[in-house]
Amino acid sequence: MKYSKWLILIVYIALFILVLSEQQRILDWIQAEGNNQLFVTFLFAIVFAAVPFVPFGVIGAIVGAKYGLLLGGIVNLTASSIAAAVTYFLFYSMFKQQGLAYLERSDRLQSLHSMVRNNVFWAVFTGRIIPIMPAFLINCYGGVFKLSFPAFLLATVLGKIPAMLVFAYVGDSAASGATHWITVLLIYILFIGLIYLAYKYVKKTKTRP
Repeated sequence: MKYSKWLILIVYIALFILVLSEQQRILDWIQAEGNNQLFVTFLFAIVFAAVPFVPFGVIGAIVGAKYGLLLGGIVNLTASSIAAAVTYFLFYSMFKQQGLAYLERSDRLQSLHSMVRNNVFWAVFTGRIIPIMPAFLINCYGGVFKLSFPAFLLATVLGKIPAMLVFAYVGDSAASGATHWITVLLIYILFIGLIYLAYKYVKKTKTRP
């Protein structure tokens, strides 16, 4: 079991190096006019989303330009959500023991983790919707410190919707020559408002006797 974990880590590192070294070539292939292999493009999107330090917005915009706002947005959202889940389980299986041991030694981290653990959905959702912390670090934190996976995944999917649609919209707009940035802003504001109202409603329902 120990060897299989290290094998997975080695494969992940090799994938990381491959994507960094061949990033432009892969993007050129996806963008090529004659390429209509949606499934292969989808797999590449997962890989790009799972590898740190690679800007997913670039491939997200290319997918949007190639497949349009709706299909491109679905591909972006699904690929990035799968990548988040894979990274979560990779770090959960590899480093959860070390993470919990470190957590026990740090009072400051325990205090922060207690707040996050009591509000997993809202903490992860906020991290996704306002991308101050890199998505990769959120995925790692979730796995290493055993955040509730259902709450993590739901917050990830919902929190990524605006950004993934924006990436697809930017690519689609660039391909068609349109530049409606007000629409991009409205997507974010409207979606955040809807999620906040839903959150307040659920919270209010739970507090009723």
